[in-house]
Amino acid sequence: MYSADFSWPDGAHIAVVFNMSWETWPKYLGTADNNQKAGETVGRHAKYTRNMMYIYQHAYAETSGMQRLLDVWDRHEINASCYVDGLNLLNYPALAREATERGHELLVQGWDHTFLWEQSAQEQRESVRKTVDIYQEVLGKRPTGYTTSGGTLTPESIPIALEHGLNYIAAFRNCDVPFIINHDGQKIVGQNSYALTDFGAYSGHDQSPRDIITQWRDFFDVLYSEGQRGSPKMLAYGTHPFLAHGHRTAPLEELLRYVKSRSKVWIATRAQITDWMLKKYPEHDLSVFYPEAVSSDKWYGLSLGVGGEEATAEAYRFRKE
Repeated sequence: MYSADFSWPDGAHIAVVFNMSWETWPKYLGTADNNQKAGETVGRHAKYTRNMMYIYQHAYAETSGMQRLLDVWDRHEINASCYVDGLNLLNYPALAREATERGHELLVQGWDHTFLWEQSAQEQRESVRKTVDIYQEVLGKRPTGYTTSGGTLTPESIPIALEHGLNYIAAFRNCDVPFIINHDGQKIVGQNSYALTDFGAYSGHDQSPRDIITQWRDFFDVLYSEGQRGSPKMLAYGTHPFLAHGHRTAPLEELLRYVKSRSKVWIATRAQITDWMLKKYPEHDLSVFYPEAVSSDKWYGLSLGVGGEEATAEAYRFRKE
């Protein structure tokens, strides 16, 4: 299934990550300028410029969703990896501290959930700097992981993460294994963000929560089987506190029981996966697993550290400034 010699601790067939995406949306949410999700807008003839339904909907994260998810993880004895915006740390410091005290890791995202393609390189850098600063102020330690709003990577994302001492970035969508990225003599671990998420059941026009969980279970079964046959993979599932209603967390708990019932499953945080890669496989860039990654990086400009100058030039070709 891939070319590398690779294994998980204790010979696990699969590594499983459970994610929370705890985010604050920009103030244009619910207005005609919104870019976050189709439909979260008002029409051009509206008498008010913001649809408050969406604002109340997202505020559910702090007044029900986070508390419910923390309870779910506690009862199933799972440590989750939580994407967090700087504004969440600023506005809800006690809740952030509670999450870490319960054993969950918090990854730096951005100051808010603005997509990176909306920001200049300097704005991206400032967003991460502010978030790292408030992270240290609130939690009393430095973060180690980085992700981006909606997985909207830019060529600046990896160097910005390294500038701030972050040793992994979880925002990719291109593989089922973690991998080393070499950038100017430094190493950072790349991880896929998540394969499926409750966000696919966001509105009444999307799939049902149970449909999403069934898909995730099917994906788990396939990767578990591949691991049994000698190609261990990782799989992440994403939850959003603003979507942690009971009809979503009920099938999630069924999934947790199913995953925990299988043998040789490593339920890990992203930091644990990063430590494993840096200590055990520090030379495993993506081309070690898949030689095709070299040509892919060159063609698309993926910034994976395997495509050389051609990949770098392609990556920056789309930047306006």
